Amino acid sequence: MVTGIASTPGRAPGTAANTPLDLLAVADAATVTMRRARAAQLDRVHDAVESGRWHIHGFRSPHAWLATTTGEAPGACSLTLQLAERIQHMPIAKDRFTRGIMAESALRLLADTWQPDLADVFARDEPMLVGWALNLAHRDFKMVLATWRLHADPDGSTSSADDQFDSRKLHLSELLDGMGRLDGLLDPEGMKLVQEAIRILSARGDDDDRTPEQRRADALVSMAKQVLANLPPTPGMKRNRPKVIATIAVDDLIGATRGGVLDTNAGPITLTAEAIRRMACDAGIHRLITGPDGVVIDYGRQTRTVSDAQFDLLTIRDHGCRLLGCPIPPGGCDAHHSVHWANDGNTDLDDLVLLCWYHHHLLHEQHWSIEPLGAGHFVLRDSDGNIRPLRPPMVGLALPAPAPLPFDDTDS
Repeated sequence: MVTGIASTPGRAPGTAANTPLDLLAVADAATVTMRRARAAQLDRVHDAVESGRWHIHGFRSPHAWLATTTGEAPGACSLTLQLAERIQHMPIAKDRFTRGIMAESALRLLADTWQPDLADVFARDEPMLVGWALNLAHRDFKMVLATWRLHADPDGSTSSADDQFDSRKLHLSELLDGMGRLDGLLDPEGMKLVQEAIRILSARGDDDDRTPEQRRADALVSMAKQVLANLPPTPGMKRNRPKVIATIAVDDLIGATRGGVLDTNAGPITLTAEAIRRMACDAGIHRLITGPDGVVIDYGRQTRTVSDAQFDLLTIRDHGCRLLGCPIPPGGCDAHHSVHWANDGNTDLDDLVLLCWYHHHLLHEQHWSIEPLGAGHFVLRDSDGNIRPLRPPMVGLALPAPAPLPFDDTDS
C-alpha cells in the first residue's frame, strides 16, 4: 500500500500536461478527498446517533434513520454505523483515515478487530496495527491482523472460531421445475477449501462461453462426481458410477425422442431421452420394460457399458476431459461413446473418450458430436458443422502420434 497518497507528485521539468503521471495525481487527490468526506460523514453519523435526534424525528432505530435518509442498502447502513462508533476508539487509525492516507478497507478490518474486551490491548498496539495497515497489501494485512488477534485474545479467537464452525449450514431445495437451489454458510477454513476446489475446476477453457457463475456451478457438479467416483469400492464395483434404472421405450432411447423416468438413489425424476442417453454412456444400467398398462414385464440384469479396466486405460490415455483447455481430471469425467451403444456403437477404446459433466451435457443436449479418427484421436463437430480437434492422446512419456486428417484432400 502506498502511504504517500496524500502528497501530489510534482511534474518533472519538460513534462507536458495530461501525462499518465498527472492523471495518477488527480486520481490520488480524488481518493484523498473521498476518504476525508467519508471520515466527516462517520463523525456526523456518530454525533446524530449519540444525540438521539433520530428518535425525536420518529425513527425506531439509528439504522432505520440512516437507511431512510441515505437510501443505502441495509448492509451498507450497518457498516457505516459500526465504523462511526468504533472509529472513535481508534484515534490513530481515525487520524490517518481523516487525512486520507488509510484505505477504508483497512479501517474496516481494524473496526472488526476492535472489541470492548480488547480495548486496552488494542490501544497499546494501535501504532503497530496502523503501521501494518499503511504498509501491507490488504490480503497480507488481513492475515497479520488475524495472527495478532490470536496472540492478543487466544480464548476469544478459539471461541469465535468455534462459533463460526457451529454456524455452518447448507440448504438444498428442489424447485418445481426440477432445478435446485443451494444456500449455505461455511466457516473460514471450509470456505477456503471449497473456494479453492471450485477455482481450480472452474478455470475458463478455450472457446468457453460460459459465465463465471455457470463455470462455478459446473465445478460443484464435477466435485460431486469425483467424490462418487472415488468412494471406497464395494465388492464387485470399482467406480461409483451413477445407479440408473431407466424406464423408457426402446424406440425413444434409440431415436432420442420424448423421454422417460430415471430412478436413482436420490429418487425419481423425469428426463428427456437425450439426458438418459448421456447418463447411460457410462453407468450401471438396468433395463425396465413395461406393458401398455404399466405392469413390469421384464427387468434385465445390470450391464456395465464401460468396464473398470477400460476406464483405467482411458485415464492413462486421456488424463481427464479431452476438450481443449478443460481442467477436469478423470475422476470428474464420464466415458462417452462416439456412437452410442443404443445405436449399436462399440464399447472399444477407439470409440470412447473422457468428457467432464459440462462437455458431456453439451454434446448430448446441444447436438454436438465427437468423431473418431483412429488411434485415440477425435475431432469435435458442433451443431453448425464446424470441426475442432480434441487434445491428443498421451500415454506415459511417449509423444503423441500425429493426428489423422478428418478428411482426405485427395478425395475432393
